[in-house]
Amino acid sequence: MSGGQMNKDEQVVGWVKRMNELKEKENPGAIAAQKDEKKGKKKNALSADSEAAKKALEEEIEVYKGKLKAEFGYSGKEIKADPDLVEMLERLAKIK
Repeated sequence: MSGGQMNKDEQVVGWVKRMNELKEKENPGAIAAQKDEKKGKKKNALSADSEAAKKALEEEIEVYKGKLKAEFGYSGKEIKADPDLVEMLERLAKIK
């Protein structure tokens, strides 16, 4: 049986139902909170301030990359190794 077929088996469905009942009995609202937490992680919505900071940093990165290429004649490999650019990309990753 595949995983999907096993999940549809009557006995497994019964076990899952019973486990959810026990979890709910132990900690009321746990199942709903768990579902909300999963939904929140998928959305990963940013606040307006965070969104503005992200956009500004992305623009700053693009301008800096252009400057490295035009003024200093950096290649793509050298641009990726630039310590200032690496630091900016790390900040961008934290915002996301």
